[in-house]
Amino acid sequence: MDTLVALCDILQCTPNDLIKPEVVNVQVRKTAGGETGPAPSAPRRTVIRRPGQS
Repeated sequence: MDTLVALCDILQCTPNDLIKPEVVNVQVRKTAGGETGPAPSAPRRTVIRRPGQS
């Protein structure tokens, strides 16, 4: 929001001049049962070390 306000001040305009809202009504096709998205990746083990420790 701060960036938007700064841009409006610099360009001497309103947010409506910079942003064009657009309403889109699109239906999303869903499958019933079988197919799913890509398999989730396996979690990785991590170790958090503080600076100066080995």
